[in-house]
Amino acid sequence: MNKIATRFALVLMALTFIGSQVQAQFTTTFAKNVNPGQHNGVYYSLPQTMLKLDFIIDEVRLEKGPLSDYASNYFEMEDIVEYETTEYKLLDVKMSTVSSPDPNALFFVTMAGTRGAKTQFDMLPNGIIRSVGIGNAADAVVEMPSPVREQQLGSDEEDETTEGFIPLMLAGKSNAQLAKEVADKIVEIRKAKYYLISGDVEMAYNPETFNTMYKKLDAMEKEYTGLLLGKRVGKKVVKTVYVIPNKEVPTQTIAKFSEIDGLTLGTGGTGDMITVQTLSLNTTAAINAPSQSAIESMLYENKVFYRVPEMAQVKVACGNSTLLEERVIVNQLGAMLIAPLTNTKLVFDTETGQIVNMRMQ
Repeated sequence: MNKIATRFALVLMALTFIGSQVQAQFTTTFAKNVNPGQHNGVYYSLPQTMLKLDFIIDEVRLEKGPLSDYASNYFEMEDIVEYETTEYKLLDVKMSTVSSPDPNALFFVTMAGTRGAKTQFDMLPNGIIRSVGIGNAADAVVEMPSPVREQQLGSDEEDETTEGFIPLMLAGKSNAQLAKEVADKIVEIRKAKYYLISGDVEMAYNPETFNTMYKKLDAMEKEYTGLLLGKRVGKKVVKTVYVIPNKEVPTQTIAKFSEIDGLTLGTGGTGDMITVQTLSLNTTAAINAPSQSAIESMLYENKVFYRVPEMAQVKVACGNSTLLEERVIVNQLGAMLIAPLTNTKLVFDTETGQIVNMRMQ
């Protein structure tokens, strides 16, 4: 009788062991706990939010004129470029968000490889999870969320162009003589502009003809005055800085800006500090989420991690001036949770890591 009971207990233990093996389709482990060379598994990650800041800067290059030494003889009240330099002015900043794999939410899934088991993982090329299915639900067809396309902000350049209006005879003339000829020509052009505006020019009034003539005279004046006063050649440039919000450091210094050096990344430049402040609005504060230490220290069978992202207030400032203040979703400030899988297929938003579709069978 004891032998029969013993055999029955052994069979029951074996069935329990086999059943547990069938149920444990995979095990999820935090990435840092994976042993070197460990195989039979895949890595996946949840996305983190990066702030993409496009700083729009007016960049003006000052070029000294070849006859600038004589400019003060004729244009005492006008600005003269005495040396070549570049001036910068911060016009605006545009913000958008970009998702990337979060190193603090990187996991390794060990496949059990049991008989007849169905387990499917679908990931983006960068490792961000798109969907996972287990059991019969692994074959379920669900609609994937369409990816969000990042909009690029182009550079709007405004380079100054000239049309070649200087028919001066240079041979045998000193710079002083050339300077006087240029000054006389400038006075002549300005008189022509005045006559055109005042209506003293005999021509049939036509707005298109008027605009064309005025633009020609204006271009001629700029070219001649450039010889004496120098040139200011301006263009708009866009410099992009990526910032990863951090729970522990809500305010980050990302760059400095000055009218002399422009935008300098980091804290080593000159000028006013550019800071980014990211404050959580606590929209996920009511969720009792596991701690990061618990997530990193335990093994999870047939379970995957997902996120409920947080809404945050982002303020970008230069010195004491606020450049931008907006509300955006910041994934890593939210709650990281655990979803069990039993004949279930889950679909994730690859921008946030949130579950957007669930299919059970």
